[in-house]
Amino acid sequence: MNIAIARENRPMEKRVILRPDELKEIARSHNVYVERGAGSGIGIPDSAYEEIGAKIGDTKEVYAQDFVIRLKEPKEEELALMKPGSFIMSMMHLPGNPALRGLLKKYELIAIAMEGIKDPFGKRKIEALHQAGYLGMEKGFELWGGDPSRCLVKIMGYGNVACGAIQCAARKFARVIILHKKDFPNMREHIPETDILVNAINWPMQMRGKVFFITRDMIKLFKKGAVLLDLVSNPAGQSPIETMHPTSLDDISYVVDGVIHTSCWAWPGLDPVNISKRYSIQVAPILKEIADNGIDNLPQYIKEATHKAL
Repeated sequence: MNIAIARENRPMEKRVILRPDELKEIARSHNVYVERGAGSGIGIPDSAYEEIGAKIGDTKEVYAQDFVIRLKEPKEEELALMKPGSFIMSMMHLPGNPALRGLLKKYELIAIAMEGIKDPFGKRKIEALHQAGYLGMEKGFELWGGDPSRCLVKIMGYGNVACGAIQCAARKFARVIILHKKDFPNMREHIPETDILVNAINWPMQMRGKVFFITRDMIKLFKKGAVLLDLVSNPAGQSPIETMHPTSLDDISYVVDGVIHTSCWAWPGLDPVNISKRYSIQVAPILKEIADNGIDNLPQYIKEATHKAL
């Protein structure tokens, strides 16, 4: 199989989906192309990929291969370079991204959504959820700017992402209060005196853009300089916080009525070296299984994460 590792191109995004250490076994049996500079953000030179047998190519050469893999969602200019019927594997988040679904159909491509690849118990096989919560919480304290031990943090949710935030806040000796589902309809009571309010809810699709637990008029209840930290980063208009929209690594926050908002679309990108290692270790055996079996013989757990827009 001809496999291509694409370079991430978001501003300040330094991660790479596969490192030479994990890729070398695949490169022994398959033709592997790596986009020039793909690992440079975490200090991996092109020569390290060449040493394991991979070929270094430009963007056009990479996206011309049968199977392209990257970390973040592709853009139209990248999809336009691909051959109809070829595969792209990345984080996709297609249920909440109709524009990307439309582009896949336009260019007749097959997508494998990495976030949809799960084990028999429904657990994601490629993820950095705890790390996203931890790193996002660290950034929340930084934006707040005070002594974390004097900070009142309230966290909506108690899943894997929330647990990362809880661990970070506890290690900094902040006062932490966990808000449960029964608390969400009464957020007006929980906002006053809160220094950092964290959203870590896996927001159901049917409620996105229709139900807001924190409405625009409630922002005035926060203290000036308080932080609204959204760890889930729903697409614009889909967060349970009405004034929240996704931010990015190069422009990570904005202010509404004196309240700092942050909802980075790539929280794990704040630790590019360790997260690249984590993803590479998780992705390599899955990619090897796909390559060895062929794209016409995908295992069921991969088929369930596959979107055919042909």
